[in-house]
Amino acid sequence: MTNLTIVNNQGEDTLVMPERMTNWNGEEVKAYQLIQSDSDVGDQILDEVADLIGEFVFTTEDDRVLMTLWGGHANVFDWFRMTPRMGITAGVEECGKTQALKALRLLTNNSYWLTDPTGPVFFTYTQHGDKAVFVDEMQDALRIRDGSLKTALKTGSTPDGTVPRTEMSPTGRIPKQFSTYACVAFAGIGVDRLVDRQLLSRSHWVHMRRAYAYEQREILDERFEGDRFKDVGGRYLKWLHQNEQKIKAFKTSDLPPFIMNRSRQKWLPLFAIASVVGGKWMERVIKLADEDNDQASELNDGTKVLLAVQQIYNGWDRYSPDKPLDVKIIPPELSRLLAKWKDEDGFQPYAKFHKGADPDERVIRSNDLMKLLRPYVRTREFRSRFNMDDRTRGFVWGDLLDAADRHLPDAYREQSCHGQTHDKEVRP
Repeated sequence: MTNLTIVNNQGEDTLVMPERMTNWNGEEVKAYQLIQSDSDVGDQILDEVADLIGEFVFTTEDDRVLMTLWGGHANVFDWFRMTPRMGITAGVEECGKTQALKALRLLTNNSYWLTDPTGPVFFTYTQHGDKAVFVDEMQDALRIRDGSLKTALKTGSTPDGTVPRTEMSPTGRIPKQFSTYACVAFAGIGVDRLVDRQLLSRSHWVHMRRAYAYEQREILDERFEGDRFKDVGGRYLKWLHQNEQKIKAFKTSDLPPFIMNRSRQKWLPLFAIASVVGGKWMERVIKLADEDNDQASELNDGTKVLLAVQQIYNGWDRYSPDKPLDVKIIPPELSRLLAKWKDEDGFQPYAKFHKGADPDERVIRSNDLMKLLRPYVRTREFRSRFNMDDRTRGFVWGDLLDAADRHLPDAYREQSCHGQTHDKEVRP
């Protein structure tokens, strides 16, 4: 007996079913007669889905485009190598998050509706790898010190995502693997601030806001609107299956070149659907991806240090572009340089890195620097041609600048390919 079953009073196993679950099949809702002009039909269907969302969800046109394309992918998420998450968030209550989540759920075939799940509850429902899961009040679940839910949300974006658990049997404990693979949308106040950077980068985000009186939308009641959503969602699913081969044929190499790394997997399902329609839908998704790329270009604590190091090397007299790249700098010396560095606003963030009355106590120290740079570059024992007897560990300028080239957002990157220009002993 797996943990998907319960024992009733007669001692029989009964399959656990969610209280609320959509279970319609767009192929059988109606015998839809869709003409073969794929782009024209697709444009009409996607417009119809977006208009239906807009009738019940107060949000921007860009967000309706995002929700429409993501909702299409949610119906056929197993066609893709990765299923991106959809996060619906707001800074305060009464912004329509739950209604937006409900609209997406009603447009998605074979989906679960959960509220505040634990990790085990989540992967109990997702272990068959064929369902879309919509989670409300996610902020409460993320605040619980239960790492299994956060892990499941991240690992379950690909078909091989699993979590190991043990079950008791008469002969002892039996190890089992539970699949976490599922298409997931979640909503909650401030959830974009509660997830880690990995889940943040695996998700598309809709930021809700309160509506004025004249912007209020109709209340979404499934009892009255369920058939309408089923009808529109069924036509969408029918069109997706008619164009299955075209959608599956879309490759990461077909994406715009500014979409890189993990963002390629996140955006590929949406571009694959929009590419069949083309026209305004392709233009819209390109715009969304471009804006998302700009937002992802914000600096974090580690890349701020790389930016400072890059500017120190390129802008200071002592360390200039003429200085050889195969020169070592020890952490205490680099810390002293960082303490003197000023950002574009004239502040010295590393001179006031710690709290304290004495200025000498506030500056960044070697251990602080090592922690900030560890994800990007490490110290190493390096004997430069200028001092073959020096075996102390330190940073090599070529390594530091190569890390900046690789990890700084485009707006800050020098793109000098430092990893290829210095001595062969200096490795990225």
